[in-house]
Amino acid sequence: MTKKIGFTCAYTPVPLIEAAGFSPFRVFPESKAPDQAGHLLHDNLCPHVKKVLDRALADDLPDLEGMIFINSCDAMRRLSDAWHAARPQDEILLLDLPSGISSLSIDFLSKEYDRLAKTLFEWNHKPFSLEKIKEKIDNWNHLAAMAKKIEKTMSKEYFPGYASRLQHIINTAATDSIDTAAAAAKDHLHPIGPAQKGRIPVFIFGNLLFDPNVYNLFEEWNLHVAASDFCTSSRFISPIDVKKDETIFRSLAGSFLSQTPCARTMETTVPGSIAQKIVQQAKETNAKGVIGFTLKFCDPYLARIPMIRKALQEASLPFLMLEGDCTMGSLGQQQTRIEAFTEMLGV
Repeated sequence: MTKKIGFTCAYTPVPLIEAAGFSPFRVFPESKAPDQAGHLLHDNLCPHVKKVLDRALADDLPDLEGMIFINSCDAMRRLSDAWHAARPQDEILLLDLPSGISSLSIDFLSKEYDRLAKTLFEWNHKPFSLEKIKEKIDNWNHLAAMAKKIEKTMSKEYFPGYASRLQHIINTAATDSIDTAAAAAKDHLHPIGPAQKGRIPVFIFGNLLFDPNVYNLFEEWNLHVAASDFCTSSRFISPIDVKKDETIFRSLAGSFLSQTPCARTMETTVPGSIAQKIVQQAKETNAKGVIGFTLKFCDPYLARIPMIRKALQEASLPFLMLEGDCTMGSLGQQQTRIEAFTEMLGV
């Protein structure tokens, strides 16, 4: 059985994990483990971080050879610190993530990815291999191309269960292997049955929305998720542009920093770009409205919501803002608001 490496952030390159001979395991904040994170961290903290730590404290995880943390926010850095106490047997690596997007940022992140790759090969006692890394990147790009085709089909027409199947494919890439996810994508590349009417297209964005059943709920509430932007959805499976005139790690860094950024990473020369990109994505998919899902206590997203709201108002796109704690229960509590928003869009 392939040894697993845990991670918590979409800026973690899965091809590097697989190239070193490991399989990836994204630790989703999904667990029935008791609430114990407050013993090590403050209670008023990001529920993503707390639930992941709850899983570690309750031993609700597979055997892991190590954990990769990205310093994407202060809460995630604190999780890295707490992991030493929760699972002292795990190897731990913390990578720094630039907050801006520039040539210097790409240089910095490329060095971090170089360090990550060499560390992973050392953990598995394997000789470092650039050829293996390139092979896994090729496999990743093949998967990303199929995922983009599915997303393009979703953006045009409504096929029941199609969005849920895409999320299942993404989760497979995050918790199993690139090849297994690619096989699933190939099987689901084309929708089952004809397109249907009667659902209102919306664009959704935010931190995490990883449960495939969520998309089935939206359909029950007469919504068609035409596109999404989460670190657990389209943002996670993005192609890697390997350029011949630069190192493989600079290509990785440039590709990850050029994808749609989360609220933690921003274009310093265009501070409001995150809002404009959300407007652009919504318009490209002909969405009639936009729904934002953020986690409680997520300061980076909460700080940017006002500019996002303003940009959507200027574009005449109705906006519904929701907060939750990563659970299906918290989403269910929002059902009345979502249904009211749906009715408004249908007028």
